[in-house]
Amino acid sequence: MAKQERAEQTRQRLVEAASAAFAEHGYAGTSLHRIVRSAGVTMGALTFHFSSKSALADAVQEAGTAATREVLHNSAPAPGLRGVLDEVLALADALRTTQSIRAAARLTREGHAADHDWYDSWAPGLRDALERAWREDHLDGGLTPLAATSLLSHVLLGVEATTASPDSLRTVTGDGPEDNLTQALKALGTLITPSAASARGED
Repeated sequence: MAKQERAEQTRQRLVEAASAAFAEHGYAGTSLHRIVRSAGVTMGALTFHFSSKSALADAVQEAGTAATREVLHNSAPAPGLRGVLDEVLALADALRTTQSIRAAARLTREGHAADHDWYDSWAPGLRDALERAWREDHLDGGLTPLAATSLLSHVLLGVEATTASPDSLRTVTGDGPEDNLTQALKALGTLITPSAASARGED
């Protein structure tokens, strides 16, 4: 194996280990010693690739935002509002299953976004998609695209916050987070999709 390839594999192990640690413990609760133990490398290997804990967090942010954009790019949503809600569900699922995305979300929330703010990887696109859906589906329901963006953003932030302790949500609702989110998004779609009568222009 070439030296450059081994170095890249070591760097990737460090980013993966750091993603898991930051996702679970946050920036302040994660030590570099925890990361090197998890990655199975030496502290010297870590400092060779990353000059500081902050630099490693930046790399995790970059990996998480790139993974987020890939999820949205590959989601192949339906047109209109249904497609927007499908994208939100896809991103919510990725928050639960992809450590780099969950870590990027938590690091951004904790103020360690640097040049790779996790919100910027999806929030502007979500607002653009909602504005298109409003035009294409002739939506109203008393809710604006900006308000819907804010609402769905809070939904995603809630998914990120409860992923670390899903039992707390189950205690309140009696259901798993996936069931609750799906039902909530279906309800949102019903609220802002015009009825057949209003679509025909009837009183």
